[in-house]
Order: sequence, then C-alpha cells, then structure tokens
Amino acid sequence: MTQKSMGAMAMFVTAVTASGAVPSSAIANDSASFKLRAVVPVSCEVQFTPTGSGSSVAADIIRLGELKETCNSLDGYKLEVRYTPNTLRGVTLYVGNERVVLDGSGRAYIPGSAGPTIQTRRLSAGIGENGFDTREFQVVAIAN
Repeated sequence: MTQKSMGAMAMFVTAVTASGAVPSSAIANDSASFKLRAVVPVSCEVQFTPTGSGSSVAADIIRLGELKETCNSLDGYKLEVRYTPNTLRGVTLYVGNERVVLDGSGRAYIPGSAGPTIQTRRLSAGIGENGFDTREFQVVAIAN
C-alpha cells in the first residue's frame, strides 16, 4: 500500500465511523478471551551450610551449620534425617526450636512447616556417648 492509499483508507474508516455505519458500541465490546492453565510441580529441598569446624553452643552441644528449607507444597513439609543405622544412638539434634533424640534406627523426622515456606534454621547436635559416629548424615525435606 502506498502512502497516498493508506491516507485515503484512514479517512474512509474515520468517515464510516463518524457517519454511524459502524456502531461505536460494536467496536468497544469486541473482545477476545482465553484461559491459561499452569501446573507447578511440588518442590521441597534443603541446603546445608556448615559452620566450619563446628562451634560449641554449650558444653555438650555443637553447632553444625544452617539449613535453608524451601518448599512450595500447600500442605507443608517435614524434614527427614537419614543416617547410618546403628549409629548416632542418643545424639540429640536441634533444628531451630525443634529437637529429636536419635535412636539408631537410621531415620528421624522433624516438623517443617504447615504450608509453603522458605526458612533458615540452625542445626546443632548434642553429642551422645559414642560421639558423632557416622559417615552418612543427610537431611531432606518431604512434602506432606
């Protein structure tokens, strides 16, 4: 289309609209709609940041580091502690304000949150009679 024909077209549209040949309400109400649906997978994870050599919180409690917990589950999550079975018997783990005494079973659970959360909590351990006698120690977040 040339510049001249585009100008003529614009004048025609303006003239038709002004004359009432195309009702202005038809132009204003002409709309389209669509539905958008997204599926977000549930994701829960824990990142551990060690304190280094493990500083002492009290006489028999050692600070191990911090846990950054991230979970988008609407029902919340819990932490599962996994360690070598028949080790860590009598060790008390402190995660923020929660605590659990390990029984040597290889698994323990600590409350996380009742809904989606991002939080950082301290991880400390009260050492038992056998010390921290494991090579495997893992904390994971599990959606409820």
